[in-house]
Amino acid sequence: MLFLKELIKKECWDGMEVVGHSLVLFSGDLEVSNFSIKKRTDREREEVERVLTLYAHEKLEVDEVEYAPKPKDDEGEHEEEQEISASLYGSHAKKFYGNSIQHSQFNLHSNQRKRDQIELIKHTIGHLKNTFNKEFTEVYLSKKQEIARVAERTDRIKQILKDLKSEDNVDIPAFKQIEMPESFLIVEDSEIKFDKYLTPEEQAAQVEKRRLEAERKRLEEADNARERALDTMMHGKLEIRPEDELQKDLEKPEFMLAKAESQWSEDEHKIAKEFEKKEKHLMEEREKYRKALEAELKKLQTANSEGMNSFDEKLNKLFKLKIEYQKTINQEELKIVRLARSVYQQEYLEDCDSDLLKPLDEFKQMKLRTQDEVAEIKRSIDKLRDEHEIVLQEDRAIEKQFKKDFVDLDAFTLDILIKLYKRRPKLMKQKPQNSESTSRSSNPFYVKVEDPDKLFLEAMAELDSDIHKPEILEVEIWERFIDARKIKVESELKVKHHSQKIQDLNSYLQRKLEEDEAVKNKIEKTFQHLNDLRDKKLKFLMNLEIQLLLKQGQVEVDPGVFSTKFDNALLIHRSVIEDLNSQIVTLGEGKVSAMIDCKDYYKNIHLLEWEHEKMHMEAEDLNSKTRDVQTLRVTKELQVFLFEENNAQRMQKEIQTLEKTIKLNENMHQRKSLDKKRILDRLNRLIKEKELECAILDAETERACCVSGRETADSGGMCCRLDPGCRSEDERHRGSKETCGLGKEPEPGGGCSKSRGGETQDENIPCIGSAQLRF
Repeated sequence: MLFLKELIKKECWDGMEVVGHSLVLFSGDLEVSNFSIKKRTDREREEVERVLTLYAHEKLEVDEVEYAPKPKDDEGEHEEEQEISASLYGSHAKKFYGNSIQHSQFNLHSNQRKRDQIELIKHTIGHLKNTFNKEFTEVYLSKKQEIARVAERTDRIKQILKDLKSEDNVDIPAFKQIEMPESFLIVEDSEIKFDKYLTPEEQAAQVEKRRLEAERKRLEEADNARERALDTMMHGKLEIRPEDELQKDLEKPEFMLAKAESQWSEDEHKIAKEFEKKEKHLMEEREKYRKALEAELKKLQTANSEGMNSFDEKLNKLFKLKIEYQKTINQEELKIVRLARSVYQQEYLEDCDSDLLKPLDEFKQMKLRTQDEVAEIKRSIDKLRDEHEIVLQEDRAIEKQFKKDFVDLDAFTLDILIKLYKRRPKLMKQKPQNSESTSRSSNPFYVKVEDPDKLFLEAMAELDSDIHKPEILEVEIWERFIDARKIKVESELKVKHHSQKIQDLNSYLQRKLEEDEAVKNKIEKTFQHLNDLRDKKLKFLMNLEIQLLLKQGQVEVDPGVFSTKFDNALLIHRSVIEDLNSQIVTLGEGKVSAMIDCKDYYKNIHLLEWEHEKMHMEAEDLNSKTRDVQTLRVTKELQVFLFEENNAQRMQKEIQTLEKTIKLNENMHQRKSLDKKRILDRLNRLIKEKELECAILDAETERACCVSGRETADSGGMCCRLDPGCRSEDERHRGSKETCGLGKEPEPGGGCSKSRGGETQDENIPCIGSAQLRF
């Protein structure tokens, strides 16, 4: 584990030229990190210096050629230097690093040039990272300064809150752990959750140390003249602040605490007034001081907020700049990946070329050997054929000599001898059988094969026996015949052997020719592969892969799942697309105009159809009106209307007559309504009179019943009610008030109002319970 820690530290900390760390907003979660840069080895530095020096020499040679003195004809022509645009350069590195040293993408043919280009791109990436890291360092220092300023203001804010006796908490901003990468290598005591193990000697040393420290503090507290003098004379403070004086309350005079205000003397009243003035002045000073503190507090808080917001804006700008730098670096790294792949592909093609050249040389040597062997075999075959011709001639001569040797015999006997002379044994093809000695042999698959010539000679020996001798032949002739046949058989075997040799050499020659043809085909196939490979290599060298930067909308290739493939894509000039778009717009406008014409044409057709349908419906309407006119019954009113010349005047007269009739009917209706109202009023008055009479009669009846009841009560001691509606005198009196004047209040004279004969008269009618009544 310790080794792994040291390895990680060596690779990720000690081996870094610039250690990666981040910056975070004061208020937010945005995090911006710098570019970590690894230390370069001596070999890498030497390689970069070599490439830069080589590029400088090449650039100097190119400049000498470009600025060489031109002929007189071309003196007036000065071509302006054109900088490579970002689209052809393949990245925005020129935007941030104007002196970026790189070869043109159209001149990267050799592998060495591509490797040099990779080193130049790495140098550009390093410069971009260093440039951004400088910006990052400036922002980091500004945050550090801002934290120091905010901490200073916060200390003052805490003092102000303390003076204002406020319990608000103020946090001091600080760097987070991610902003201080060195903190990851330092272990704080607070991070250790377990107590440190101490040996008994260490524990005893700590106890002794604490005892000595306590003894020292006790001796200092025992006789510390400075602290005692400070507490006695300066109240424990070396410096007196005005605000501290404002916090002190004034001490009231003793007489204000001991006496009542009525017992004060004139001098005491003056002292009390002076004390009140001082107290009022102190309160005013405190209020001024409080307002000043609040204003200062607000100013400090605003300054802290503005400072942190200003840093947050800087960090946001740095984040946008980081995105631009990261995009540029990614573009440059993509160029490195493409160049590395191109180098690998070119090396692969060269390896394939060398791999094909090796077997090609072997095939050529094999071809030479097979050609030599074929020539040798052909010479051997020619020689054997010559020998074979000689053997055949000898064999024919032997056969002719046989007839000459037996010319003394008769024809029949000679014919029998010739047949026997040409007779040969028929040998059966024997299957190979394992002999007993095979088990003893080291090869378990060994099969002993008999020699066919030996078998043939044995069979011929059987034919030479006396069993096959004709009876007509003598022994001497038979023996001479056998000797002649043996010579013939030996000659045939010799011919057969030469034929077999020629056949074997022919088959061997055929195999060698096939091998030679196979080697020739392999050589041709290898040559074909080699030519194809070299064509591919030449095409690869000439058909360079370049990186282009195009705006969004200029790429019309469908994106793939992981990456877009541009194998079948075409790079078309913008003017071609603009011309095509203009043609499309022109054709589109023509199509729209044609569609408008077609629409107007169909519109006219629909309008004509609508008019035709309208006229058809009007004709049907006229027909229906004609039928109505024909079937109409002519009445008297219609005749008058038809035969009257001035129908308007006639109608006016009728209207005037109707208006007069209506007016007359209205007048008659008003008169009838007035008559009915008079009758109704008269009936209402009669009803009221009758109701009043009934009320008076009810009152008299009740009074009579009550009088008789009292008389009975006086005589018998109880009241007998003859009528269940009998009431007390107060109730009767109240009832008389309610019934008088039909619910109206009685007149001041004690009478009621009464109307007779349709005229209204005021008469004094006594109420119920009075002594005077009127009927």
